[in-house]
Amino acid sequence: MVSKTIIVMSDSHGDREIVQAIKDRYLGKVDAIFHNGDSELKSSDPIWEGIRVVSGNCDYDNGYPDKLLTKVGDFMIAQTHGHLQHINFTWDKLDYFAQETNADICLYGHLHRPAAWKAGKTIFMSPGSVSQPRGEINEKLYARLLLSDQTVKLDYFDRQHQIYSELSEEFKR
Repeated sequence: MVSKTIIVMSDSHGDREIVQAIKDRYLGKVDAIFHNGDSELKSSDPIWEGIRVVSGNCDYDNGYPDKLLTKVGDFMIAQTHGHLQHINFTWDKLDYFAQETNADICLYGHLHRPAAWKAGKTIFMSPGSVSQPRGEINEKLYARLLLSDQTVKLDYFDRQHQIYSELSEEFKR
């Protein structure tokens, strides 16, 4: 398989400018761009052309799907915001969602914290919040995943598109 690259952002909370900046930087140069919800923008906004986006708990426009499945190369990517899986309290429903969809990668948001881990065959990943970070890592971040036959390489970037290397990680496939 030829390597694939995806960009993942979440929880922009009305900050259309950063969504546009990320889109402008990567659209047509990567295999897919994802937004994991809480954009607070209209689902009909032209900004979403070329971006896979799901509904978050602060998205009141009912034009967004609650979850999406996207095939990138031979990777099945399951995407949701996380609030409907109650990730504030348990990871069980997110894990079930990943298992039901046979996901290689499960993308989520909601908690505004960057995180990544592997359980079974699935890599779970949150890019944090590109506008309103919470928790120990108080950086506005988005993520890039490099997908290959052997590994998934994860890097986080700040709003100036500089790598936040403290969180870089690589998972065996």
